[in-house]
Amino acid sequence: MAEVFFATIAAGGGHVATARALAEALGSRHPGRFTTTVSDVMAELGFEALDARHKAGWRALLKRPRLVRLGQRATDAVPRLSRAAQNAMLDGFAEEAARRLDALSPALVVANHGWLATALTRAQRRYGMRSRLVVFATEPFDASALWAEPHAEVVVAPSAAARADLVRLGVPPERVHVLGYPVREAFLRPPAREAARGELGLGDELTCLLSLGAEGVAGEALAIAELLARRGVRVLAVAGRNERLRAGFEGLAARQPEVTPFGFTDRMPTLLAAADVVVGKAGPASTMEALAVGRPLIVTAYAGLNEARVVRFLQARGLGSYAPDPQRVAGALERWRDPAALERAAEAAARLDFPGMSARLAGFLARLAGGEAPPAAAAPVGAFEAVSTAELAGRPVPDGEGRP
Repeated sequence: MAEVFFATIAAGGGHVATARALAEALGSRHPGRFTTTVSDVMAELGFEALDARHKAGWRALLKRPRLVRLGQRATDAVPRLSRAAQNAMLDGFAEEAARRLDALSPALVVANHGWLATALTRAQRRYGMRSRLVVFATEPFDASALWAEPHAEVVVAPSAAARADLVRLGVPPERVHVLGYPVREAFLRPPAREAARGELGLGDELTCLLSLGAEGVAGEALAIAELLARRGVRVLAVAGRNERLRAGFEGLAARQPEVTPFGFTDRMPTLLAAADVVVGKAGPASTMEALAVGRPLIVTAYAGLNEARVVRFLQARGLGSYAPDPQRVAGALERWRDPAALERAAEAAARLDFPGMSARLAGFLARLAGGEAPPAAAAPVGAFEAVSTAELAGRPVPDGEGRP
C-alpha cells in the first residue's frame, strides 16, 4: 500500500487535529489503499531545539494576542522578505527532511503548517525530495505570508477567502484548490444528544460546554463557570492539561453542583453532543468540531487574524457570537434557551456539510497519492468552501455594539 505522510507541528492542537482528520478521512473513505503516518515532524527528525523554541514562543504570544495580530500584519506587509527569512532559518531542517523522507519514500507528503510549507517545498526543490507534496493551509478563512509559498507543488485551501489571501500573497492561482476543512470521524458521527446526556448522567437543563483551552486564563474560566451555574445552567467545564484550572473547577463543583469538571479528555464528541452551546476561544479546529456536531458557539477571545475571521464567520452565519467578559457570556447564552434557535443553528451548521468536505479532501489526496495529476482548480463546491473575504469584513464586536 502507498504511504501518505502527514507532516505537522504540535504548536497548539489545531495542526495536529487537522492532520489526524485528513489521515482518518483517507483511511475511512479509501480503505485498504493507503497507510498513513501523522508526525510532529521537526521534533521527530532531530530538530528538537528549534521545535521547542517555536512552541514556547507561540505559547508566550498567545498571552499577548495584540502582538500576534501585529506580527501577522508585519509579515504580510513584506511577504517576499518574510519568506526569505523563513527559508534561511529552515534550510538545515529542509536538507535533513529531504534525506529522511526519501528514506521513508512516501507516495505523498501533506504539510499543514506554514513553516513546513516553506521547508518541505525547499526540501523538494533544492534538496531533491522525491515525494509529491501537498500544502494544506490550515486556517479556514485566511492565510498569511508564512503560508504563501509560491513554489509549492499543490496547495489546498479550506475556503475561497483563504484562497484569495494565498493568491494575493504570491501563490499562483492555478495551484490553489478549495476543498473545505476536515474534522475527525468521531465528530462526524457523534452520539445523539439524549444518548450523550444519559452517558454523562445529565438531565434536560440548558447545558453549556466550557472549554477555553489549556492555555486559558484560569480566573476567566472560573468566573464564567460560576456565573452560569448560578443562573441554573449545567456547565461541562473542561480544563484540558491545565492542572491549575482543573483544580479550580473541582473546587467550584464542590460548591456548585451544576458544574461538572473534566481534565484532559478524549470524550469531546460526547461532551459536544450533550451540550446545547459551546463557550470557548476561537481556535479554528475546536470551532469546526463544534459546528460539525451542530452546536453554536459563544467566543470569549481571539488571538490571531485567523481567529478574528472565525468569529466573523460565526456572526455572519448565525452560528455564534463574541462575548469578551463573563457578563456578556451570560447574556449571550440567553438566546440559546429557545429550542427553535438551537434548531436553526443546527440546520445552518449541517448545511456546511462537514462529511462532504472530508470526502472531497480524501478523494483529492487519494488521487495524488495514486500518482494522478491534480485536477484543474475549480469553483468551490460547498457552502463552507464558498465563504468569501467580503462576507468576513470588519473586526468581531460583541453583540449589540454594532460594527465599526
